[in-house]
Amino acid sequence: MEATPSTAPSTRSRPESRRRCLPRRHVSSPRGRADLLDEVVDFAKLIGYGVGDWQETPLRDWSRLDSRGKWVHRRCGLSVPRQAGKSHDAIIWAAFLVLEMGYSVLWTDHNYSTTCEMLARFRKIFGKRVGDPDAHRAINRRVSDAKSKTAQESYEFANGGVLCFSTRTDSASLGYSFDVIIYDEAQLLTKSQAQTLNPTTTHAPHKNSQLVYVGTPTRAGCAADRFKELREEAWGDEPGDDMCWLEYGVDEVGDPLDESRWYLANPSLAEGLVEVEDVRTGVMGMKGDDLAIAQEYLGYWLPPSVQTESPLIGEDLWRSTLIPQDAVPARFAKLAYGVKFSSDGGSVALAVAASDGMAAHIELPFCEPTARGTKWLVNWLAVRANQACSVVVDGKSGAGSLCDRLQELGTPKGYVIRPTTDQAITAANLIFEAAGDGGITHIECPALDLSAATATRREIGKGGGWGFGGDNSTPIEAAGLALLGLATSKRNPKRKARVT
Repeated sequence: MEATPSTAPSTRSRPESRRRCLPRRHVSSPRGRADLLDEVVDFAKLIGYGVGDWQETPLRDWSRLDSRGKWVHRRCGLSVPRQAGKSHDAIIWAAFLVLEMGYSVLWTDHNYSTTCEMLARFRKIFGKRVGDPDAHRAINRRVSDAKSKTAQESYEFANGGVLCFSTRTDSASLGYSFDVIIYDEAQLLTKSQAQTLNPTTTHAPHKNSQLVYVGTPTRAGCAADRFKELREEAWGDEPGDDMCWLEYGVDEVGDPLDESRWYLANPSLAEGLVEVEDVRTGVMGMKGDDLAIAQEYLGYWLPPSVQTESPLIGEDLWRSTLIPQDAVPARFAKLAYGVKFSSDGGSVALAVAASDGMAAHIELPFCEPTARGTKWLVNWLAVRANQACSVVVDGKSGAGSLCDRLQELGTPKGYVIRPTTDQAITAANLIFEAAGDGGITHIECPALDLSAATATRREIGKGGGWGFGGDNSTPIEAAGLALLGLATSKRNPKRKARVT
């Protein structure tokens, strides 16, 4: 194996401060010297994507061929800071594989809202449907089918290529075979998800399988381990000769507000592919949490000696509360909703808790980015005020505005609840205890399942109280709030209602 810094990017009139962004680690196999980089770069221009100097390295590694015309690198890792265009190369590679090589590709994210975001980017390339008048005609004419049904989104192409989108879950895409799997948001990939998806390449149609992992450093307290373990192998003494790894970032937290360090860690910033103002906005939004800023925007990985905090509920316990869709009653005597805005204000989750006197049933109809606004959420909750006893809304960013708008619409007194700190603590305890004693059921839901499997303990207040924390806690927090409303609200709309 070769483990060396790559050649410094060309300087093409960039300021002196932008010439020194070298990867911390670049591992690639010495096998095979031919690659498809030129073809991929030309293709990228066709679909409207530029390729920066540093972005050529992963594309060269991923497309390197051996003497049989097979991929040299079957396991490919790319770790870069946020705002570095980490999905850019992966989108180019996926589009090239399906359009130019006729490969079957699975694109998988950690929750459905991210899947929708990536699907929107591919729709700008291929179009939304066959014969889309707004799409690039030469590309869209090669699309033979485009499915848009929720959780079944996919493209089929005239050359036999297939691109499917899937949110990761324990049963995702079983029964399908793919040549290449692209794990976007790889830092959130768990062992059970990998065990489900990786075997779908065993009978790859072209007998030339590849796994591409693209992400940022695994955060403190996150139970996901696949990306971290791939990195540990890349940094070890004997990386497998079937893998490549490219990593940009810093080796210590240091001063994350020192902008000169940003250029040393973020290759897209160093090459002028992103604007420093955009990075600055994100960093300032996290000011006060140096470790989080260093991990997200400086690509800082925690030392191996730092132990990952165990999840509160965990995957096995949460799976024990799973029931099939057809076992869910058609109607319930009592419903409550829980709405949680994420700590960074970037997403909002809506959960439903329902009961007929037995175990409470939990579902998660929505987990969406707040970039689309909250008018849809206001309307959804307002029209269902005659079905549910309450909606419990929490989160520093967005919760107050949502409650005000619901009250302006004249929702019934007692329907909208803003929990106190003590009530938020109670909500977390309710769902934690219910999961442990069989007090809840749920159906399969990738966003909620991942949240319950990985959310860790977070201190709340100064009295020893706790709630859920970690990388993806918002959905399970919303479920706890819904359970709180179900258990404490005395309001009764006096009609049986459906979950959604």
